[in-house]
Amino acid sequence: MINAQKVLDNIKEQLCHEGTTYKGKSGTYKYIVGRTTTDGTINGVVHKIDEEGNGKTAGSFKILADGTVTRFTGIATKTTLAITKSVQSEQSEVAVEESQDETQEAIAV
Repeated sequence: MINAQKVLDNIKEQLCHEGTTYKGKSGTYKYIVGRTTTDGTINGVVHKIDEEGNGKTAGSFKILADGTVTRFTGIATKTTLAITKSVQSEQSEVAVEESQDETQEAIAV
């Protein structure tokens, strides 16, 4: 799984309360995933939900393949940076473990 998808999954787990709906500073939002590019970037649209449950386009989101959130309407930048950092640190820990395994195999042979 690419980092962009992991970040989107973390946003859904941590912030969303009903499907892809989440609370922002100025209301309730719902994101809709659009296309994923060939390099792994995930794009989508964000709707602001009114009291009656109707959605109106409020902005968009873009998550790069490496997990960096460049924009996500309705979510504080501080929050997206924290989620990005946690996913990228998990990825670097996995890479370190894999390189240690390779080193151990080379010594054993």
